[in-house]
Amino acid sequence: MDQALRDPAVKNREVIAETFAFLLHNSPKANASDLWHHVVYRLYCRLLNRYKPQNPNQSWVRASGEALELFVEHWYSGLLEPYGIDITALISRESKRRVLVEMGLGAEVGDSKLDVALYLRAKNSDRIVIGGVHVKASLAERVSDDVPASRAMMRKGHFSPLWTLDVKSFPDGDLVNRGELGTPESPSEKRKYIEEHGEFDNCYSANSRSVASKGQTRSGKRIYTINLSEQPDQFARDLISHARPWKKRGSS
Repeated sequence: MDQALRDPAVKNREVIAETFAFLLHNSPKANASDLWHHVVYRLYCRLLNRYKPQNPNQSWVRASGEALELFVEHWYSGLLEPYGIDITALISRESKRRVLVEMGLGAEVGDSKLDVALYLRAKNSDRIVIGGVHVKASLAERVSDDVPASRAMMRKGHFSPLWTLDVKSFPDGDLVNRGELGTPESPSEKRKYIEEHGEFDNCYSANSRSVASKGQTRSGKRIYTINLSEQPDQFARDLISHARPWKKRGSS
């Protein structure tokens, strides 16, 4: 990260994404959410003060969301490629709108409400959109804003999961990064989005302290805790499963 931040040609979001991936590869047993929250964030803010005339905290807010989307694309691409699935971060507003239009939702959904697109490659080399991922480092990032888009996507049969690091700790507390999902016995409002209301096609949390769903939920949608260093994880398996009927339709 030190050397990359000195290079004016390298975007901050790319530095963050690559640093996170490096740490995961070299610390496979660590909690991914802790690496992001306690290591990448603090290292980025400290080094940015040295090399760039930017407010570190404001820069992190601007760059880290796109960085996590890029990370999700890069982390899963190789795994999904043999199944004909492409996963693509949607950085620009134009790319978000284009994918939503392809889904038939251009007039229904705002063009900033999708983070990562999911495509299936057909035999004639065309690609069809089969869904999109709502990527959040923290569930404090106004998850409710993504709900209308997710509902519309699911109505059309598109895969619409929530993928999160579920980052949350309290500076005046013990600093333990416990997340915001609560438990099945004492659910937070964020947990209710999934288990009670079914606003997304499951929630996949890369915070090992997030408590997974137990048994059948009211909505049929579940919260899963995933280990990014053990692939295919539940997110990848569910995406591959979702793509199968689309593949049959494309080959018929």
